[in-house]
Amino acid sequence: MNMNTRTVAAGIRPANFTRTTPNLAARYFKTGRWHLIPLLWLLRRSDFAREGIERSGSYRFADHLYRNAASGRGWFGRWLDRRLLNLPSARGMRARYSEAVRTMMECFGAHQAVSPGKPFRLLTVPCGIPRDVRDFISLLPPEQRGVVKYTACDIDLEVIAAARRHLEDVPEICQDYRNANALEADGLSENGYDFISSTGLGEFLDDAQVMQFYGNVHRWLAPGGVFYTSATAWERRSAWMLEAFELQAHYRDRAAFSGLLESCAWNRASYWHDTTGLQTFVKAVK
Repeated sequence: MNMNTRTVAAGIRPANFTRTTPNLAARYFKTGRWHLIPLLWLLRRSDFAREGIERSGSYRFADHLYRNAASGRGWFGRWLDRRLLNLPSARGMRARYSEAVRTMMECFGAHQAVSPGKPFRLLTVPCGIPRDVRDFISLLPPEQRGVVKYTACDIDLEVIAAARRHLEDVPEICQDYRNANALEADGLSENGYDFISSTGLGEFLDDAQVMQFYGNVHRWLAPGGVFYTSATAWERRSAWMLEAFELQAHYRDRAAFSGLLESCAWNRASYWHDTTGLQTFVKAVK
């Protein structure tokens, strides 16, 4: 599938799909950046890098990162893939996934302690391949899994289909799939969710769009509901590489992140960092 044939809601281009140049090598040649042509060829040996270059920060790119299983073309591609997956920026982004699972478990436990047997209404937006949700469910005792009411939301129909396939053998939970734009408040239920998780979207939204999204999340959460999300700080090597291949991202430190998040009237919010210091996480309670 090329960059012009992704199927999305109402024909809207996904925020993370930032590449606009069909032929990067030709562009590098035309602009005199010849040194990037062999780098492009080498990086395409890695499955992780090739997916990132060809389809921007796609859901497959993110899932490859979270699975942390090196693959590529030949021994060099696999070696390069492993090196890329071990970069500080990659380790930081992978922590978004592990912290999501941990925070889901924590909030589910608190929810059940207060209201045993009450449905735990969980939303991930954008959902990508919901590996975090699957791992969360696998950690629950079988008798508690039916309490989870899961909604997966994404603007891309291809992603929705991949999410369905990923959870098709997890029948214990109630599953709902929404093809909707996270920046439109009417796409999901107001006061409908006990936990909302969103990682990897804010990096592709400007400040005004982020505040719009956070406002929507606040409306979608039930009173006492929890929002888990993250922000990525700037790191020289990864920022240079992403920029070279037209993967345009917005970087925010904790101060910038908290300033945007706290434009909404949260009851409380707690922040923490991953071991690389490149990711800031938050658990905000409505």
